[in-house]
Amino acid sequence: MERDPQFFDEHCYQKYSCLVIDEQAIAHNVAQLHQRTGGRLIAVVKENGYGLGLRRFYEILKGQGVDFFAVTGADEALTLRRLGCREDILMLTPILDREELAALHREGVALTLHSLEQAELFRELARQSGRPVRVHIKLDTGMGRYGFDWRQVPDLAPFGDALAWEGCYTHLAGRPQKYAQQVAEQAARFQQGLDALAAQGIRPALRHIANSAALMALGDLGYDAVRVGSALIGKCYPRQGLQEAVWLEAPVAMLLDKKKGDTISYESQAVLKRDSRLALLRIGHCDGVGLSFTGVEAGFVRQILKAAKRAVFPGRYVSHITIGGRPYPVLGELGIAHMIVDVTDSPVQVGDMARISVNPLMVQAFVPRRTLQSGE
Repeated sequence: MERDPQFFDEHCYQKYSCLVIDEQAIAHNVAQLHQRTGGRLIAVVKENGYGLGLRRFYEILKGQGVDFFAVTGADEALTLRRLGCREDILMLTPILDREELAALHREGVALTLHSLEQAELFRELARQSGRPVRVHIKLDTGMGRYGFDWRQVPDLAPFGDALAWEGCYTHLAGRPQKYAQQVAEQAARFQQGLDALAAQGIRPALRHIANSAALMALGDLGYDAVRVGSALIGKCYPRQGLQEAVWLEAPVAMLLDKKKGDTISYESQAVLKRDSRLALLRIGHCDGVGLSFTGVEAGFVRQILKAAKRAVFPGRYVSHITIGGRPYPVLGELGIAHMIVDVTDSPVQVGDMARISVNPLMVQAFVPRRTLQSGE
């Protein structure tokens, strides 16, 4: 476990949970992803390395055949360079700050180009530095966030001397109900945008559209690279062949013997139907348990089932955890820092370690991290 002594001295705070990172599982997942594409793997290590820690995630991935990294913040890109990263880095977020642009350009980071305003800044930067700016053109095909509209790609040819047209990409926004159809529609729009660029004499060598979900469900869609984040840690849906590489662990803090009819949790949400032995764990929402995002990864049917379950069991966001490889049901509402688990008629003891699936992006930075080395 890694803790910042100064942080805990200042905040007088001690977490009982630990985010466990399985290095061997990540290596397995990278190998699986390579089997699904002949293109380059662009490893997305945004938001502090997907919550694992940027240094830790980079050091795990750099020995696994990953030669391209993507981030969403200038500080992340510059930190990778300070860590000794000499591989390609793509800045996914369009940057307009001149100082940040200059620093990223000095470090050879490829920049996302999504507007003519940016193109003017890049031209000025190229003139000042005496070398062209590496760019990946972003096309908006349905996400509605960044990028040139695929129907109205402006004339970028005049910027050709200042910009190195290395890549072009878009961001998928397919809904679960018609995912394959909508991905196909976005791919067609992307190709239309590429054709418009080709008419200007711009033919980026690295075209990429597939994210983790698309790669696992539909392949690389015939392009030169894929951008993967959640698939690297086995949190992607679908996840055929992938292994869960990240989870929370916490010890059983105490055992409680309760009677039939006793109530559990806020608003007495659970009523015991028998005499029960319950395990209390000092872990909850504040640790990242039950916090997630919805979207394609969850799958339409799974989202409907989750919605129904939440209507019946309000406040419960995680149904089971595992202790000793066996699943146990969570009772009542999951708390900020506690959960109650039914372990009746089981050998569970105080101190036994529970394993809880989480989205690591939601795990607080002050929760310690522990890396399982290969073979552990």
